[in-house]
Amino acid sequence: MDVPEDLDAAFRRFIPPFGAAGNPVDITGGEPPATYEATIRLGMADPRIHALVLGYWHTLVTPPMVFAELTARVVGEFRAHGVEEPVVASLAGDTEVEEAAGCLFERGVVAYPYTTEKPVAALGAKYRWARAAGLLGT
Repeated sequence: MDVPEDLDAAFRRFIPPFGAAGNPVDITGGEPPATYEATIRLGMADPRIHALVLGYWHTLVTPPMVFAELTARVVGEFRAHGVEEPVVASLAGDTEVEEAAGCLFERGVVAYPYTTEKPVAALGAKYRWARAAGLLGT
């Protein structure tokens, strides 16, 4: 989707000047956990966003398990309040991302290490099923 101006401005509050708002949002790889959390919260809270595809690259500032724990916690909080938008994650880096992806998967966030194709395919399958079940428009 084209990101509305107000939402674009909201994301820009958290993104460093060399990052990118719009679609996709790129907070860059060197951000602290608070930036990941703020942007995920914003994406989950805005009803104009229907799904989140999170791309994570292993960094020292926000290690894989820190990313996984905060993502699972935030998504869990929103789901506890009835926000059920799909969230999928792709994690890149060394072998630590395998454990982080497993943690996310166990907590209800579709996540795969070393690939973007699998989580995006899972999201696509969910949408195809929902359309076939008559839960979405064409």
